[in-house]
Amino acid sequence: MRKATRAIRARKGAAVAASATVRDRRGEILQIAARRFAEYGYESTTIRELADDAKILSGSIYHHFATKDEILHEIVREPVLQLRDETIRISRAPVDAEHRLIAVILLHLGELTRDQDVHAILYNERQFFRGNPDFEYVAQARGEMYLGWRAIFEDGVRAGLFRADVDPFLSVSTIIRMINTCADWFKPHGVYPLESGRNYQLDQVIDFNLDFVLSAIRTPARAGAPIPRSECEALARRAE
Repeated sequence: MRKATRAIRARKGAAVAASATVRDRRGEILQIAARRFAEYGYESTTIRELADDAKILSGSIYHHFATKDEILHEIVREPVLQLRDETIRISRAPVDAEHRLIAVILLHLGELTRDQDVHAILYNERQFFRGNPDFEYVAQARGEMYLGWRAIFEDGVRAGLFRADVDPFLSVSTIIRMINTCADWFKPHGVYPLESGRNYQLDQVIDFNLDFVLSAIRTPARAGAPIPRSECEALARRAE
């Protein structure tokens, strides 16, 4: 009886170990794919290249994922939906529009620099996502994020915090492009080309963006007001 029990436990232990190995290999493939998709583009990347990077046979990829599209879904789905939810949460917060705008900029800069490969894919492959019905949720999430940003701008104009002539579409589009550009060149370890003349920390990048944006949209009477970044950091923090 004891031998049978030990055998059952051994089989269970082996099954758990095998399952963990599969999960680890799956996660490794996703990390490799995210790096390659971000650097070379999704459509230009082949399954063979992913397999070579992972040092496995091409057919082994299909033990973990049915298609290359499935790999892309696994990489982008959760991040884009989470960023959408957090953007909407902040846009509806019971604080003034300037605090909400600062918080949403903090959120996006934090997320985009924390997970650069994933958000580079989401930004660089936006035409692919718009044109592929299977990825409609990506375009829809980005559209819902835009509506959250726009609501903040419109509230700020109505409250006299932002200039009345601010164009919400142009402003939001420009800020999003600024943030994505910063996330693309920002190096978490502060190693930059010599022509930059210096290394940059994330706080410097954040402060620059906040000052640049608010200088452009605040009413003249509020142009020199302090930027309440510290007051907005808790609101920008992701809800767990």
